[in-house]
Amino acid sequence: MAEDLKLSRGDKPERKWFENPFTWWQGTSLAWNTKIPIWTGSGEAEGLSELFVDNLGSLLGTTGAAVGHIGYGIVGTLGAFAAVGMSDGSSYATAIAQEWEKVYFSRNIPGCAFALLLGNLYYAWQCGRLGNKENREDVTAQPYGINTTGVYITLYAINLEALISAGFIYLPGPLASDADIRQAAINAADHAWKVSVAANFLLGIFEMLGAFVGESIRKAAPVAAFYAPMVGVGFVYLAFVPMLNIAMEPMVCLIPLLIVFNGFFGGVRYHVFRKLTIPIGILALLAAAIAGWSGGCAREAGTLGATKYGYTLQYFDSTKVTCTGTSQAEAQRAWDTYAFQDNVLSGAVFVGLGGFSEIGSFITTLFLVGVVGFVGTMSCVESASAAGDDYPMAETMIVDGAGTCIGALFGSFYSTTVYIGHPIHKNLGAKRGYSLINGILYFILLLSGVFAALYQSLPECASGSILVFVGLILGRQAFEETPARHYPALLLSLFPYLCNWAKLGNANEGIQMMGQAGGLMFSVVITWLFCLCIDRDFLKATILSFAAIWLSLFGFFASHNAPNDSVPPTEGDEKIGFYGKEDHEYNNGWRWAVSWSLATVFFAAHVGLQRAGIIQGPYAEKGSEDANKIET
Repeated sequence: MAEDLKLSRGDKPERKWFENPFTWWQGTSLAWNTKIPIWTGSGEAEGLSELFVDNLGSLLGTTGAAVGHIGYGIVGTLGAFAAVGMSDGSSYATAIAQEWEKVYFSRNIPGCAFALLLGNLYYAWQCGRLGNKENREDVTAQPYGINTTGVYITLYAINLEALISAGFIYLPGPLASDADIRQAAINAADHAWKVSVAANFLLGIFEMLGAFVGESIRKAAPVAAFYAPMVGVGFVYLAFVPMLNIAMEPMVCLIPLLIVFNGFFGGVRYHVFRKLTIPIGILALLAAAIAGWSGGCAREAGTLGATKYGYTLQYFDSTKVTCTGTSQAEAQRAWDTYAFQDNVLSGAVFVGLGGFSEIGSFITTLFLVGVVGFVGTMSCVESASAAGDDYPMAETMIVDGAGTCIGALFGSFYSTTVYIGHPIHKNLGAKRGYSLINGILYFILLLSGVFAALYQSLPECASGSILVFVGLILGRQAFEETPARHYPALLLSLFPYLCNWAKLGNANEGIQMMGQAGGLMFSVVITWLFCLCIDRDFLKATILSFAAIWLSLFGFFASHNAPNDSVPPTEGDEKIGFYGKEDHEYNNGWRWAVSWSLATVFFAAHVGLQRAGIIQGPYAEKGSEDANKIET
């Protein structure tokens, strides 16, 4: 359970001004340590599911930004490009978005496969070497994956700019044929990809430079400064942003979030057979997928609800549109276009470095992102050290940068890094198998071309629930490691990350949900419920969820009050009243009422499971230790 996580240790090693990556190991053998097992049981499975879903959340979110927002949302509607029409009714703008999507799934995503495989393999080996150095077996590998923060920054600061610039470079004339327009779009997407890949390679070099200054910074700066990136990224990008998506579609996303609350914070284990349990992350994914494909976010095309949410994908054969990850037509198209095709990595290996001549204007941005990257790595290594595994700072920075460079050589413009979640994996009982297997799974998934179909088959909040857990736990560790007098400084560190998120313009309808009536009611209810999940007090959670049904229907909780007297109907003032399902489909009070009804049944079932002795009873503050014991 969350309160049992040991995120800190008191015997931290003394820091030096410079760390030599070649002498740090003091002659420790380079051989694979066979004493540390690859698989440790349910703990390894939980660690694997958490890391896999963590990477999946990053890939799903950044894919939505790169393909959906930048490709089709910005460049695909740009006036200067849209003015160049084609005979089928589409335009140069649409063609660029389509070709950018092809480049993304056939070059960038497969390129990531090599970076993830090699990085995860290295850190699994490094884990064994640390065990040899310290003569112990209770070591856990550092988690590794896509650098979410760095990728979001480079997508909008570099990739978007490169794509727009390339669009103008290859802009067809007014008399261009359809074939000429299509070829111009291919050239524009290819040009932008080369610039992005070359920039990513240089970013990896900048990340490696941190090896020469990182230890000095760690020795000189206060603890709060190291944990600022952890609490900032954890709170904003891993917890807050996914929570917005959850609040936006409660019928799809609330139950997966509650599963995460119960499993990771409350210590509930869902048994399949005897001691065999289903990993919490996998269960959350399944719950979201079932709800999404059952029509949880489907709306009638053309209604205010559909247009405000930006839904355009057809829901089966109906007249409704639905959210990304729940459209049969799009999932089938993605499968037919990308899965097991022979164009994977076509024209990608080493070719992307041809964009170096075009990245001069991006060097300052790349340097700053590189600094952000190695400062983040410092936080990760410090976090692992606090949890008991003191890994070499300089070596980790070099490996992170090298992983980014290797990905670029194979066509990827996504940077990679160790993740800020080592203590979580350690306390789940994972060692190094979770890292190794994660790398192998992603190597297969991303090289096969299946990821495009997976992206169109999972609602975004499916992985978002896991990210909320990771973000909140990392925030907790930051406060535990920081002296109490520096707490205000940690809170201050959130501001730049909130500003960065706001600058990217990723606001969504979840803000309307969580901010209703000043956010007071949402804050009280969700915090209250979270505490009950942590304490496994499912009877009170059932009662609270039942009460929230009526709060939602009468406009107290997360309701859009959209009147029908305007055409199209618009969002009205916040006011108390009865708000059931309306034709404009923008009102979400009834959706929350349905969601809280499901939550009521969900928690009531847990009460029954507790009374039957299948899952643990409520947390006892001073009572029986058996009630607090985690099942493994």
